[in-house]
Amino acid sequence: MNLTQFNLALVEIREDRTHGASELARRCLLILAEAARAEPAGSVVELQKRLSALSAELAQTRPSMAPVQNLLRRWREALTFAEEADLATARRMAVERAEVLIAASRQAVLDCAVRAADLLGCGRTVMTHSLSSTVVEVCRLLGGQGLRMIITESRPLMEGRRLAEQLSIWGTPTTFITDAQMGLFVAEADAVLVGADSVLADGAVVNKTGTGLLALAARDRGVPFYVCCESFKWRAPGQPPPELEEMAPAELETPDWPGVTVRNVYFDLTPGRLVSAWIDETGVRWPETGP
Repeated sequence: MNLTQFNLALVEIREDRTHGASELARRCLLILAEAARAEPAGSVVELQKRLSALSAELAQTRPSMAPVQNLLRRWREALTFAEEADLATARRMAVERAEVLIAASRQAVLDCAVRAADLLGCGRTVMTHSLSSTVVEVCRLLGGQGLRMIITESRPLMEGRRLAEQLSIWGTPTTFITDAQMGLFVAEADAVLVGADSVLADGAVVNKTGTGLLALAARDRGVPFYVCCESFKWRAPGQPPPELEEMAPAELETPDWPGVTVRNVYFDLTPGRLVSAWIDETGVRWPETGP
């Protein structure tokens, strides 16, 4: 992978609006695996320095997404080779480490979904916002077991449409609503289940804008609000809150009104006090005051 190809990959990751945080983290690892195979280097030390620099650059592309930083940090930490290692061995080890982390990420998504499906149980009405790979997997697992879904469109790119389409294919009864109808329909749900792009050490959740409003509505109606995501998405204690990414105003398709500033912040921060439980591949984490 030459510099031009790498820069194109950086832009692709930075501008991606289709894939979630874990999917983008795995894509970054694939990019680094390709770099490990092809990056010019005259020694193991030089290869290590080049790969570490590329990894650090990729990690900064999506500041709101913890798994991008966390998985790439784990990969960088593994770039320590024995003194006797030759260049070919170092390249192979770097590729293998990326493949191991990709597999672990995928398995974590499946394990999270199993935990969430067990918690929710059969015959439930579940509401969600945006498009989460873990929530999709939960819907697959509970399909045919009386699951009913309430899906918000999730503006401005309306990721919820893709989930509603998939649920239609699976034959899952689904109600599709605008984001503005959250407060009306949350009372019809037995639970709200969302994914996350990051979870702070105190349990606050970074996710698609609107998640915080849905959490408030759920709390007001006494509906449990569950967050389901891999442990890779938890930020370490002491890490500052991530930057909440803001995208191009053009996505809102507004005219050029004089004196009007158009904002398009993509993520919001839901306080941990509004979360009923956090579900990851290791189990269910209840608040101290919870069950």
